[in-house]
Amino acid sequence: MKTVKKDGLSLYIHIPFCVKKCLYCDFLSFSASNSKKQGYVKALVNELAAWEEVLKEKLTGMDRLYFKTVFAGGGTPTCLEPSMLLEILQSVMKYTDENTEFTIEANPGTITDSHISVFKETGINRVSLGLQSAQDRELKKLGRIHTYREFCNSYSKLQKAGFSNINIDIMAGIPGQDIASYKDTLEKITILGPAHISVYSLIVEPGTAFYKMQEQGGLDIADEDTDRHMYNLAKEILGRNGYNRYEISNYSKKGMECLHNITYWTGGNYLGTGLGASSYINGARFAGIRDFNKYINIFKDRAEPGLAEKQVQKNIGSSYEKLSVKNQMEEFMFLGLRMCKGVSKSTFLDRFGINMDEVYGNVIKHFLQNQLLAEDVNSGRIYLTERGIDISNYVLSDFILD
Repeated sequence: MKTVKKDGLSLYIHIPFCVKKCLYCDFLSFSASNSKKQGYVKALVNELAAWEEVLKEKLTGMDRLYFKTVFAGGGTPTCLEPSMLLEILQSVMKYTDENTEFTIEANPGTITDSHISVFKETGINRVSLGLQSAQDRELKKLGRIHTYREFCNSYSKLQKAGFSNINIDIMAGIPGQDIASYKDTLEKITILGPAHISVYSLIVEPGTAFYKMQEQGGLDIADEDTDRHMYNLAKEILGRNGYNRYEISNYSKKGMECLHNITYWTGGNYLGTGLGASSYINGARFAGIRDFNKYINIFKDRAEPGLAEKQVQKNIGSSYEKLSVKNQMEEFMFLGLRMCKGVSKSTFLDRFGINMDEVYGNVIKHFLQNQLLAEDVNSGRIYLTERGIDISNYVLSDFILD
């Protein structure tokens, strides 16, 4: 692995535990006993220590390992006992400072006053609440473990504790959901006034309970026209209430965009720790093993000096892949174009040593003519038009190079 540049890394921490798995979820998550959770906490802390040793010789312009953003997700981080969560977050604190965006995901059905105290103690400054719907019947259909009232109580507690940077996740296309109930959810959330709102459409993924139900004809989800109506409704209601859409599915108040996710969309460096977590550093992609017992065994002890790289390599295994320049260009375009401000021609040139138009000139010209892309000649940026966003999957697929 080459040196890590001065602009730093982002860190993702995977906590795979849930009270129970939601019916739509295809993430690496499961329920577990407290003893298994404690074993995982110890292993995760040891993995972080191993990465510190591996990376400390590869830092350029930095005197210590530093994370500009941290995101603890899952699973459900608040499924852990507060003392366990504290142990993990304290191990991260020495790699952060007051400028780090430090996010944790929280489930309204599991967050407690003690969890919130841990957040405050460890420098968490952004909380992402997985609501999905303000309708209890829809929450039940999704297999969520909380009610809307419980969500409101959690949100109020976070506000009273001084958290102003809160994200709320909303889902469209829930079984049994209609336009009226979706509109009601959006309006209730905008009244609360969180800093950030993520709006997603339900995707029925293979391997989920919903996928089995769909195969058996027992899943009543929105058709394409209704889903499009919901998409436009979110854009209208959120825009009217002061939320700027800065990415296809993400809206925020001014200056409150999620910096961690922007790292993903702009090809920044990020380290993933925990079971099965993915990383991207200097054009190389790799992931940890997904076998729980093997992961625990690799990191059951803190490595002796000089042996940390063996632990890390054993966890990564054969997953390490150095992306070709062609692959990196593709990702630069189809990830960057998810952002409403699009991609920069000058950044493309700096990163790859070639003009964007030399690589993608015909594709860009085609979509400009069809008003699916637009260009800001002053800033040298290419971005999706509103019409282009509506059929973004079609547009972005054309940036795959032969």
